[in-house]
Amino acid sequence: MIYYTGKNGQLGWELAERFKSNGLEAVGFGREEWDLADLDSAARILKDSPRILVHCGAYTAVDKAESDSENAYKINSLSVKKISEECLKRKIHLIYISTDFVFDANSETIGDTIRFWKPDSTLSPKGIYGLSKAEGEKWIRNTFANSKQANIVRTSWVYSSHGNNFPKTIVKLLQDSNRHELRVIEDQLGRPTWAGRLADFIIFLIYGILKGESYPEILHFSNSGVASWYDFALAVRDFSHSFSLIENLKPIYPIPTEGYPTPAPRPRYSILDLEETRKIFGVVPHWREDLTLCLKELAEVSGKKV
Repeated sequence: MIYYTGKNGQLGWELAERFKSNGLEAVGFGREEWDLADLDSAARILKDSPRILVHCGAYTAVDKAESDSENAYKINSLSVKKISEECLKRKIHLIYISTDFVFDANSETIGDTIRFWKPDSTLSPKGIYGLSKAEGEKWIRNTFANSKQANIVRTSWVYSSHGNNFPKTIVKLLQDSNRHELRVIEDQLGRPTWAGRLADFIIFLIYGILKGESYPEILHFSNSGVASWYDFALAVRDFSHSFSLIENLKPIYPIPTEGYPTPAPRPRYSILDLEETRKIFGVVPHWREDLTLCLKELAEVSGKKV
């Protein structure tokens, strides 16, 4: 039996589809079934000792976390501590989904030289969301102490045809007849990740774990290729137009981070190193390739409207 949290989120939806298509017995938990803010809930939920727990659920309201730090830390840190302890005690393998927000640029960029954040790079989060997720990672590493019973999977810029995300927001804005142009940040770099491809990777890990395989404690997963939010928006516009999601190619202009202030700081540079992932999973498609798949799916399920 496999349990997974965050069943109503982007990744949870994609996982549910793949559990079904692969014939894997799985139970998903949303907020109604498992309140992560209830620190006693882990013991109750995990008492039947599933073989694997994929922990996708998290406090992900990045800006709100700045004024709601107590709940952010409770869900992303203290709850993870409780879950880790229960998993260790009950011999449940934990797959924990983490984020590029545990990093910030710092020394990883030197002039125009691109360097990637490696799984063992020093954590350097800035906002409450990143800090709380980094604490969650530390609880896992301390609890399992290289026991091969847990894996941390960091990802970045996740999107899907379901839920709220950057590509769907861009499509909605481009569909708005009252908007004649968009302005998008160009000085933040990262790797977009289609939730469907991330779900494929998690299914791959699950099959390996069930067969007794072991994997590095920390893995990075995203699509290959690098983009700014501006690059990402342009691609969304162009592909959406080809699938008739939008009628016109409205202009999109680049702006600096300072031109779009937010309560929480965003990583200026969060390109995850995929070397270890490629060794075990093979080459991951470029983000543009998977973006076309996602937008095509969006066009099919939405009747051309988001």
